[in-house]
Amino acid sequence: MSIITLIIPLITASAYLLGALRLACYSRGSARYRRGISLLASLFGAALCMCGLELLLYRPPVSLWQAVTAVLLCTLIYRSRGNVAALLRPSV
Repeated sequence: MSIITLIIPLITASAYLLGALRLACYSRGSARYRRGISLLASLFGAALCMCGLELLLYRPPVSLWQAVTAVLLCTLIYRSRGNVAALLRPSV
C-alpha cells in the first residue's frame, strides 16, 4: 500500500471535517437571521461531517479529484468565514 493511497483519504476527510467545524462555529453577529439559509447551513454542515466520518470509518476508495474538490470547498467556506449566505451571494 503506497503512501498516496493513505494520505489522499486523510486529506479529504480532514477537509470535510474542517469545513463542517467552521460552519458550526459561525457567529452571526449583527447579520440578519434567515431561516432558510440557516437550515441550508445546518444541512450542509451535517452532510460535510457525515462525508468526513464515512471516509474515516468505512475507508471507501477516494480519487484525487474528490480530494481536490473537498479542499477547494473547505477553502471557500473559510474565506466566507462560515457564512453560507456569502457563499450563495453573487459577487460583482
